[in-house]
Order: sequence, then structure tokens, then C-alpha cells
Amino acid sequence: MSNTANVHMAGPIAFLEGSGSAVFFSKNSTAGTFKTQRNTSPEIKEVQTALKVAYWGEDNRFPQNVEQQMAYCGVGKQGLDWKARALYGGGIIPGKITGLEDGGKKEIFEPLDRSKFKEVYTLIESRSMFRFWIEYLQDWTWFANCFPEVILSKDCSKITGFVHQESSDCRFKQMNDEGVIDTCYLSKMWGTSSSQYAKFDPEKKILGLMENPRQLTEIDNKYLKSLDCIDMYDQANSLKAIAEKLKSRSGLKSAILPVNYPSVNKTYYQVATWDGARLGGWVEIACKQPQIIKLFLKKGQKIQNHIEVPENYFHKKYGAAEWKSMPAKKQNEHRAELLKQFDEFLTSDKSDFSTFVSFFDVDPHGKNNNEARVKFNPIESKYSIEKDILTSSAADNQILTAMGLHPTLIGAGTFGSGTQRTGGSDQREADLIYKSQLKLEREVVLEPLYLARDFNGWDNDIVFRVQDTQLTTLDKNKGTEKIVS
Repeated sequence: MSNTANVHMAGPIAFLEGSGSAVFFSKNSTAGTFKTQRNTSPEIKEVQTALKVAYWGEDNRFPQNVEQQMAYCGVGKQGLDWKARALYGGGIIPGKITGLEDGGKKEIFEPLDRSKFKEVYTLIESRSMFRFWIEYLQDWTWFANCFPEVILSKDCSKITGFVHQESSDCRFKQMNDEGVIDTCYLSKMWGTSSSQYAKFDPEKKILGLMENPRQLTEIDNKYLKSLDCIDMYDQANSLKAIAEKLKSRSGLKSAILPVNYPSVNKTYYQVATWDGARLGGWVEIACKQPQIIKLFLKKGQKIQNHIEVPENYFHKKYGAAEWKSMPAKKQNEHRAELLKQFDEFLTSDKSDFSTFVSFFDVDPHGKNNNEARVKFNPIESKYSIEKDILTSSAADNQILTAMGLHPTLIGAGTFGSGTQRTGGSDQREADLIYKSQLKLEREVVLEPLYLARDFNGWDNDIVFRVQDTQLTTLDKNKGTEKIVS
């Protein structure tokens, strides 16, 4: 019969003392899940089929599943956040290229005159745009798919702003016969079960009993909203055509501009390059290891020493006859007193050590020289916490490498080497290398602003650049300098 006292749990990790086994709950535990969900409720699938939704993942919950799997991966989440902030740099500047220098190797960038281009600066420096960039760039680094909502003026003649729609909420309608994706659906309900659906409706008293009402197949702007989708390859003309349709409508006039980082063999939704580390299992390993180490520190080293006390130790101390005639209760009291002395000797003012004491007899006529001798035997654990730390470090390193990040950029040092190098030189060089590769990615990320330029009729030679803070060496008498890229 199993003894539940010998089963210890910490988050998704359990330790079985009897067999020395570590158990990880990969699905439906309170700590999260690492297995891709494969089943979707028939109710919501029926709605999606009627609307011809292009599934994102087998259960149409790919971004939701990724977020759940990354919930316990601190280094991965920090790495993605670092990448998002690096893309924005020190801010976005509108300007024009007025020439070249250094033999044609460097652009001469001149910021726009504020007095002449008030409309451009008003849009870019709107307070709502700062929040837009935070949310937009987070989805970009996590999923490589973004769905900014383009807000039009009442007469549909100008773009007045952008609103970020979470990638997790957005799904494309399947392309039409001409291969064009013209519709994007917004909903919080993708792939949820009937009970999950019911919790969004306060009028439903009992969860799980909601039937599939027919109106779910309709666009009600409560649970499901439909927006026109701008053609990524002909953005300005596509939005102009959409604007013509929206002029006669009342209410907010907007459309979705899909922005993504292309990946191989993908039609509707792209896949971020770092996702290989997740599919390869490194995110799972990185999430498991801290719990295993924590559990080991809590339970794995309870017994630090084995102390052997021969029974005739008490014969020598109290006399054999007296000890044998002593009541069992009194003998136990003397044993307890001895144990207390051992414990105080071993622990002093510390409480991290525990002891195990065994009593045994020694034949006085044998060749054993340990008669009445107390022996202290330190117990060496077969478990190596150093190996687990290295395993955890290797997982972190694999994740950051998949993200294209040098560990020093987020203060992580060099994993697994025993040496943590996070000096200024390492960080400066890694930062320079990383930012030198952002040019093409930033051009795609800034597509919403270029659409605003073309649709609003701004000068077509206006370009948008990101201001970076570049670390410098001390011999330049300054710690940083500003560059535009």
C-alpha cells in the first residue's frame, strides 16, 4: 500500500521517496500544460466551419497554447520582451534621405520639419501610439503575426490612428477563389469548450449546459466581429477600395492590416523562428528544471549523516549490568539525550542538517575494532544538482540562441561554462551585432506607418527610421551615442 506522506508535490513536479522518481504533470495540472491541445469542442468548430475560418493550429488555439507553454519560462519571456523593446529602440523618427556619405556607404538622414509636417508628427507622437507599439511588438516577437486595426476618419479619407488587436484573437477567413484573404475575424472564443464559452456570458447560470445557439454563426460584434482585411501586397489601393465600401456605413470605420515575418511553407499564419526551441522540447526542459531543483533542495537532502552507535556503547558508559537492568523507558531517555547532543554538535546554530541514528550490537569476541565506537558517516547523494543546473542552463541557451540573442544581452552570461561573462565589451559587441541585423525586420514592422504615408497622401519620399542607443568604449569619453537605422 502506498504512503501518501512519502509523495511530495511542488507545482507540476512530484517526488516519490519510495522509488526516487520525479514526476511531471504535462496536462491539466494547476501549474500549466506543455502538451499541444488537439481537440476542439464540436460547438465552436461548427461555428468556425460555417464561417470558413482558417484554423491557426490543429485546435485553432496555436497562440494560446504557446502562451501557456511559455508561462513558466522566465528567460524566454524576458528574451522576447527584450527583442520587442530593441525593435522600437529610442523611438521612431520620420525624415528624408538627402544624400549619401562615406563613399555611398551611409545615408544622410534629415528629420522632417515639424512646422511643415504637423500631420505626420501628430499621428506618430499620439499617446495612444506608444501603447500600440508595446502591444504590437510583443505579438510580433512572440508569434511573427500581427493584426493592427487601421482607424479611418469619418469620411474615410485619412488614417487617423492604429489599434492593436491581439494575435490570439485574430483569425483569417479562408481565401476566396482568387487566392485573396479579404476578411479577418476577431473573437476571444477560438477553440473553447461550451463551458468556457458560457463563462463569458453572465446570463448563463450553470457552466457547461449551454447549447449551441444558431446565432453564433452570425457576426454579432459581441462574441465575434468581422473586419475587412487589407491586401499585404497592395496595401494603399486595397484600403482605398475598402474605404469606398465603408463610407456609407455608420459607426467606427476600420480595417485589419496583416503584418508578419515570412516563414517557409506557410499560407495563412507564419511561425516565429524561435518556435523551433519550443517544438524541440527546450522550453519544456527549462520550465521543469527549476521545480526539480527546488524539490531536491527541499526534500532530497534531508538525511545528511548516518551515525552508528553500537549497543555496548551504553554498556561502557553506564555499566553492562546497570544498563541491562534499566527500564526500557529510561534507556530511551538516555538514547534521546545522546541524540540531542549529536544534533546540537552537528547543527550548532544552523538548522539545515538532519541526522539518522541506528543502534546495533558488536560481538566483543570478534575482530571488530569498533567496539562501543560511535561512527559518523556522511551520506553522499547520488543526485547532482550541478548537472541539473547545467541542464537548465543548456535549455536557456538553446532558447536564446533560437531567438538570436546572445546571453549577455539580457544579463545571463555564458551558460554552462562555469564563467559568467557579462562585461561591457561582451554586451557592446553583442548589441552591435544584433542591431546591425534589424534593418530588414524594422522595414516590415513599420508597414503601418508606410501605409499611412501612402493613403494619407504624404510625400512619397518620407521614410521612417529607429533611433538606437549605441554603447561606446570609454576612450570616447562617453558611454553611449545616438544612431539612426
